[in-house]
Parts: sequence; structure tokens; C-alpha cells
Amino acid sequence: MKSEENMYTLFEGSSVYIFGHRGFSEKYPENTMASFTACAENIHVNGIELDIHLCKSGEVVVCHDYSLERVSGRDVIVEKTDYDEIKKINVGSFEHVPLLEDLFKEFGNRFIYDIELKVPAGKINRRLCLKAWDLVCKYELAENVVFSSFNPLTLRRLNKCAWYSIPTADIFSHDSKVPKFLQNGGGHLISGSSYLKPNFRLVTEEFLEEKQMFVIPWTVNTEEEAIRLSKMSLVRGLIGNNPEMLYQAVKKADEGRLFYK
Repeated sequence: MKSEENMYTLFEGSSVYIFGHRGFSEKYPENTMASFTACAENIHVNGIELDIHLCKSGEVVVCHDYSLERVSGRDVIVEKTDYDEIKKINVGSFEHVPLLEDLFKEFGNRFIYDIELKVPAGKINRRLCLKAWDLVCKYELAENVVFSSFNPLTLRRLNKCAWYSIPTADIFSHDSKVPKFLQNGGGHLISGSSYLKPNFRLVTEEFLEEKQMFVIPWTVNTEEEAIRLSKMSLVRGLIGNNPEMLYQAVKKADEGRLFYK
């Protein structure tokens, strides 16, 4: 995707956009500058999917879990820790937790940024929404950013902050941790989001016929699934740990369509 194109081209035409899940996380530590840089250096990668929290000292940090234990071996709770301490922690291969601002400074409009707001169910975290949106405005990246979350209350707050000016998506799966009402994408009725981010296993022709909304499935890590999904008309992107594989699979699916026309 060219940087000057408006984000709403995600919902026009039939292109399938390629997103690196937490960067190129199959090869590099997730949600690190090394992982995102690998995506930036690959011309086939349109975007990166990443996760943000608000740490104790008020910075917007890029990491997936509420604790850094899984990636660092240290049970450091992000929301309860200042960034001065967080940034010293090795989260794999001597990489460290970056700030959202670090990514915007380094990569600018190179990417579509799919930014997942990490907020517990039933909470909102207005400060996270406001600070994240302020950073988007500061770096003039509104046409390069989408926000997503499992939490429709937080997405609704983000939409209000952004005056419903950018795409947002409800994330969901059939995991027991996801409230029953939200397991099939019902969150968009609360959040006002414009598309859906389901677990790839949920995406079938029947599902799409029922929802009649564009989708970007996660986490697509096999060629077989990437080819299957990229052939569906309402699928607008694929999120996976190996974005180069996703590109090759989409290319193969496109060549198959041309052959059989």
C-alpha cells in the first residue's frame, strides 16, 4: 500500500493487505524494534499489528501482556511500572520494550499501524485512548492507523476521541476468556467499529454472509489458511507471524484466480 493512499482503501477494491503480527515475530522477538524493522525492510509487508498499554509513568508502551514475565522471565506489571525501569528489561535477543512514539518516529507513514488497545474487560482507560490518539495526531498518521480491541467499551471511547474519523475493529474469538456476547463479533454494536478482527478459525463463507462486514483475521500462520482466506471477498487483510509467507500465499491465490478465469 502506498503511503499517500487513504486508510479507507482497506475497504475498497479486492486487495488483501499483509500485516506482521507483533512485527515479524516468527523470526524476531515480538513487539520489538527488530521485529518491526524486519517488516519495514520487506516491500511486501503493508502493515504491522501491535499492542499498547499505558505504563505507570504515563508513556504508551508497545507490548502484548499485562506482565513482562512471558517475554522476559520477570513478573513486571506494565501498568504498575515506570518506563525508566521497563526499558531496561531484556525481552529477547537483547531487545527492549519500545514506545509507540518510537515506532512513529522511526517508520512514519511506511506502515498501516493496527494498534490493539490492551484494556481489561469492563474497563475503559480514557488516558490510554487520549494519549494514543494524541500521538497519531502529533505525527500526522491518521490515514495510516487503525485501532482494535477485544474491549468494545474502550473502542467506543477511542472512536469518540477520534471523532469516528478512522477505522476501528472489534477483536474476538471463541476463547472462554471472551464474554459470550462478544465471541461472535457482537462488540461492534457497542463500539461503533467499522470492521471485524476474528480469529481465523471463525471465518467461513457462512460467517461472512451473516456479518456482511469486512474482516481482517488473525493469526494466520499456514499457507493453506492464508490461501483459503484470501479468496474470500470480505477479507481485507491477513495478520500473521510470517508476513512474507502470507504475501506468497496471497500471490499464489491471485494467480490461481487468474488462471481459472
